[in-house]
Amino acid sequence: MARGALARARAEELRIRQGELAHGARSSQQTAQRAKARADEALERAISAHQAAAERHVDAGKAHRRAAAAHEQAALRADDVGADVHQGAAEHHRQEASRHDAAAAEQSAAEAFDIGNRS
Repeated sequence: MARGALARARAEELRIRQGELAHGARSSQQTAQRAKARADEALERAISAHQAAAERHVDAGKAHRRAAAAHEQAALRADDVGADVHQGAAEHHRQEASRHDAAAAEQSAAEAFDIGNRS
């Protein structure tokens, strides 16, 4: 089932459960187990999302480093004005690569935190 369909099904399940609780239904071992299973599933989705985001940031950092290198090569072949423009662009790409490195580390830390909270 696609992510969107899963989210809609979960929302419907929650809506039904809220209605049951509003009408005086009590918790049971079964409803508690179902809630725990849903929480575990959500945690696994969060872990997967953090991992994927970290990987995308690593890839983006690599792309920015390649772009910086290309601008540095172009600067070597350019006149003075063009060289300055390319060097500025290379610096921008290096800064963006560093930003992506930090974001990847943040996502990896969030993933580790979530893994540490598995039951």
